[in-house]
Amino acid sequence: MANTQLMAYLPDYYKSIRTFEIIMDVEDKELDILKAYLADGYNQLFLDSATTGLEMWEEDTGTIKQSGASHEERRAKIRSQLRGTGKIDEELIKIVADSWTNGNVEVSFDGKIRIKFNSFYGVPSNMDAVKQAIDKIIPAHLGVEYDLKYLLVGDVHNNMTINALQGTKLNQFAGGVI
Repeated sequence: MANTQLMAYLPDYYKSIRTFEIIMDVEDKELDILKAYLADGYNQLFLDSATTGLEMWEEDTGTIKQSGASHEERRAKIRSQLRGTGKIDEELIKIVADSWTNGNVEVSFDGKIRIKFNSFYGVPSNMDAVKQAIDKIIPAHLGVEYDLKYLLVGDVHNNMTINALQGTKLNQFAGGVI
């Protein structure tokens, strides 16, 4: 944050008095600290920038804080709580699933709810949280099936180099179970 320059607001004859320079330097630093606290307090009002204020967001939405969860995971859970209200339809389920996976989720209904993740390979790292959020909003009599995208032999053969294969996590290959 830019330094406050209180001496600039005083008449010129104060600028030659050393005592005023010292006092204004101290006040400048204190005002800069106050500005930083105010900016941080302002940031806590918005979910995307909240850090210490996440606890307040969790309390307001009725979500339970998980120990060891990152700020982003906590924000995703809060975001799904905020989005997960209203008429239960494919769009609402998609919105809730998207709050964890950052997009590209398809939802369909053929006797049971089918959620297909298209934006990455393998099991999402926060799949348990996604399942809990979906289970919380759907009617209990409906089943849910999760379709995941895995690397298949056809995706690997003649398409990936040995170095690329060595850098690929095993949970991205077909055969993984959730």
